[in-house]
Amino acid sequence: MKPLAIILGASSGMGMATALKLAREGFNLCVLYRERRQQAREAEEAFDRLRSQGCKILSYNKDALDAQSREEVMQQLLEQGVKVSLLLHSIARGNLKLMVPYRSGDHHSKTSAELERLFADETHFLQGEDFQLTTEAMALSFYHWVKALHAKNLFEKEAMTLALTSEGSKKAWRNYAAVSVAKAALEAVARSIALEFAPYGIRCNILQPGVTDTRALHYIKGYPLIREQSLDRNPFGRLTTPEDVADVVYLMSRKEAQWINGAIIPVDGGESIA
Repeated sequence: MKPLAIILGASSGMGMATALKLAREGFNLCVLYRERRQQAREAEEAFDRLRSQGCKILSYNKDALDAQSREEVMQQLLEQGVKVSLLLHSIARGNLKLMVPYRSGDHHSKTSAELERLFADETHFLQGEDFQLTTEAMALSFYHWVKALHAKNLFEKEAMTLALTSEGSKKAWRNYAAVSVAKAALEAVARSIALEFAPYGIRCNILQPGVTDTRALHYIKGYPLIREQSLDRNPFGRLTTPEDVADVVYLMSRKEAQWINGAIIPVDGGESIA
């Protein structure tokens, strides 16, 4: 029987790239995403192509944060008598706002002038609920899925759980504070999962992709500056691609990776060291 992978946030970017990679490598898939009609149609067309190639796919245009949706997916997995070998959390949902109105320092540069232009019309700033929503989506939902799958005995005897962080968990970027908090929380949650679920055969690791030109990046104000700085920093002079990340997800699914647990693994060509 083919191994089964669950991908949360599978309609584009790293989630979709991982679905394509794992299908090619012999996985069946259970994928969740939350999209409007056109984007959902495009995602389903991609999944149908994989089905035509022999991959069994359960696909849901549902909110992975919703407890009832999660329960419905679990019930269908139970009815089919399948077990989960790999869980990837690739949900990018949160609030991108400044804490306070932007003000440049005494040193004026092209960058500060561009930031002044970008943030000149900002009128909404981070509130407590913004942090809560973002942390629930990007961190706590990972734990909810791991816990629910374990509680229903849906994991294989040896299973890998993975989630995606960013360099922003350790660095401060303007209008990224809520996501930064969520990514730091995700890393803390993952460490505890790695410790407490290990006796049950469940490993947990975090992948830290470099800056990747996905739809999520384009939601960040000033993303062209981030992109340019990353190209300058990266030893290979290019951005990380979704396919780079998908390849490492597959590597982590192999039995040769079973002794890797509780790690944060850069997938960035060395960008984070430069």
